[in-house]
Order: sequence, then structure tokens, then C-alpha cells
Amino acid sequence: MADPISAQECAEHRDRGDAIVVDMRPQVVRHQGSLPGAVVVEPHELLAAFDPSSHRRIPVIDDLDTEIAVVSVSSQAPQIAQRIAALGYTNVHYVDGGFRALRSATTA
Repeated sequence: MADPISAQECAEHRDRGDAIVVDMRPQVVRHQGSLPGAVVVEPHELLAAFDPSSHRRIPVIDDLDTEIAVVSVSSQAPQIAQRIAALGYTNVHYVDGGFRALRSATTA
């Protein structure tokens, strides 16, 4: 199950080193800007980036309990987070309010 996380809470978890922020916005949308410290993954690369048996899995993911916060197009974020959770990850969230909310929380 993937639950929402507030942008403020996500920023706090990231700043403490407790969470990995994964920017899964499509390339055509990322012109809005970047998120400091976020790992960028193209949506079509989800399986390669998160499958525990993939040799292309995101290197900073320690184990299936790693906290992962997904940023994507708001309408797609819950589904993307759920697909990651379905691979066995137990601590997956999607950022409520997406990029703009997290960007505001980062600069606040």
C-alpha cells in the first residue's frame, strides 16, 4: 500500500536522510525545475529502477524497507507509488501536492 505524505514531512525525512525522493515526472514536465537530492527515474524505467533483482536498481535503495517518496504528475503519483509497493517495498509514499508543494517546502 502506498500512502500520501505531506510535502513538509517529505522534506524533513529527506533532510534527515530517512527518505529517498524519486522524481518520476516525465522528461517533458521536468522543465519546471529539479528537486535537490532527488533521484530521477523516467516512468517507463520503473521496473528496472525498483525491481529488487534488477542490476539497474537505484543504488541508494538499501532494502525493501527503504522509505521512498514519489514525485510525479499528480494524477499518476498514487498509481506509480502503488506499482513500486507491489514490488515488495514496505515504505512507499507519494508526495501530496507533487513537485510544486515539495519545491515550496524545500525553500521554506
